[in-house]
Amino acid sequence: MGAPESASADFRGACLEFADPTTRERAICRFRQLADAGHAAACYNVAVLLMAGRELARDDVAAERYLRLAAAQRYAGSYRPLGMLALHGRLAATRHASGDVRRYLAGQWFARGWLAGDAKAYALMLRHVPCLFACMVLCPWR
Repeated sequence: MGAPESASADFRGACLEFADPTTRERAICRFRQLADAGHAAACYNVAVLLMAGRELARDDVAAERYLRLAAAQRYAGSYRPLGMLALHGRLAATRHASGDVRRYLAGQWFARGWLAGDAKAYALMLRHVPCLFACMVLCPWR
């Protein structure tokens, strides 16, 4: 990919195309190209589309991968969807886990989102504080 300015311009262009139903498919292709090149906001957009299963076929594994790429770049919006995937057992680590483990991992993602500046993640984190606390105190793997 070229300079960061060109990636930002490409991303803005893809956002404008996505708003128009006649160019939405082209926008999704551009989002995917940018996401595969590591653009954090594009990773988030592709992941949300994959999670929703409307514009793209639902694929939790790919959505998790894109969200983790965005989270690795500290993209604030990426933590809350990771928490929601964990809470609903759609993350790889939570597919066969109990409800407490799911809530614990979701709480961790929500806390990271809150620390990154996502105000909505704060409310979700507070819901899962008791489980976070119990797991931190009682967890035999600490």
